[in-house]
Amino acid sequence: MYNPFTTEAWTEYAVGILILLARITARCSRIGLNWEGDDYFALLSVIFFTGELVMLQMIGQFGSITGMTDEKALTLTPDETRHIVIGSKCLLAGWIIYTTLIWCLKGCMLFFYKRLTLNLRQQSLVNITGGVCVVAYIATITVYLTHCHPINRLWQVYPYPGNDCALNISKYLALVVTNVTTDAMILYIPLPLLWTVQIPARKKVIYGFWLCTGIFIMIATLLRCILCLQDVSQINVGTIWSIRETFVGIIAVNFPVLKPFFTKAKNAVSSAKSSKDSSSTNAIPVHLRLSHVDRKGKKRTVHEITGLDTEMNESEERIVRGADSERGEVE
Repeated sequence: MYNPFTTEAWTEYAVGILILLARITARCSRIGLNWEGDDYFALLSVIFFTGELVMLQMIGQFGSITGMTDEKALTLTPDETRHIVIGSKCLLAGWIIYTTLIWCLKGCMLFFYKRLTLNLRQQSLVNITGGVCVVAYIATITVYLTHCHPINRLWQVYPYPGNDCALNISKYLALVVTNVTTDAMILYIPLPLLWTVQIPARKKVIYGFWLCTGIFIMIATLLRCILCLQDVSQINVGTIWSIRETFVGIIAVNFPVLKPFFTKAKNAVSSAKSSKDSSSTNAIPVHLRLSHVDRKGKKRTVHEITGLDTEMNESEERIVRGADSERGEVE
């Protein structure tokens, strides 16, 4: 069975994996193997993102009981029935892998915020949100495994196992409640910091745009639920929206970690270019060269601007800690 969204899914997978690997590489270059919680969750995200796409391919190849009827089941050959059973089992595995990936990305954000908000009032909010996420994940997986009993009815081709088993309605409803609720809690954590921290307006716009990706993820979750419940027999709609949601989630989660890395790379390129331009002045005629005093003054100006730009582009950890120390002095 051909899945019309295969090209999009593979493209988003390739870009998402590159982002995750770039994040892991950037962190290793900075801290070596002294990983923290978000680094391990990023590695797990690579595994589960791959598993999600594999399940998507398997479901597209073998089909599932979604949209099955007794009349259609009676026309299937034994081989076709066996394939649909395999595809339906892959569908259940896909739901679990997709949900686990989403919660791994939540874990990345929470551990990242835990690092940012060390010794701040937001620390308790991070801990509370983490606890809610753990409970929400357990509740969601429990719904997946128990809403259709016995569980083998989830891949029962004939007789028809019922709408809730075949159309996964309970799964959609459980996921949208737990996912959107925890996303909203995670999204709220950095808002007070972004409002009070003293950084240029341009930086606030960039970080605000980053937070908007979290809003998009919530919207994608709601759209996936609404569209799938409108036509629950179309499995392709649900699978492609799960890929889209996780793809955007990967971008949003890794943006704050990769931004300082790209900033340093940009500064390194600029420094190399400046050094090359400086060395080329040896070929300038003597009467056109800057005097020692002029060169010294110009060099100092360049270093001041470069240093200021580097400081402005440091990671959010430096920014928040600076804001915390300023707040402590005021208090």
